[in-house]
Amino acid sequence: MKYSLCVAALISVAFAVTHEEHQAFIRRQANVQNSVSANTPAMTDENGNVVPFDAQHVYMAGQVAGL
Repeated sequence: MKYSLCVAALISVAFAVTHEEHQAFIRRQANVQNSVSANTPAMTDENGNVVPFDAQHVYMAGQVAGL
């Protein structure tokens, strides 16, 4: 019994996240400014933000890298 409590405590410490990391995750998930509904086409811009799809503004990383 002692060992199982010790293991449970160690596992909870291993999965612990700092408050700042948790808040950063929440900020990434709550992107209200560029919210795109699930039934419309979407893409990511060069910064990784989800934006509505626009064929004229597709970021081509390979072209930028000279490939």
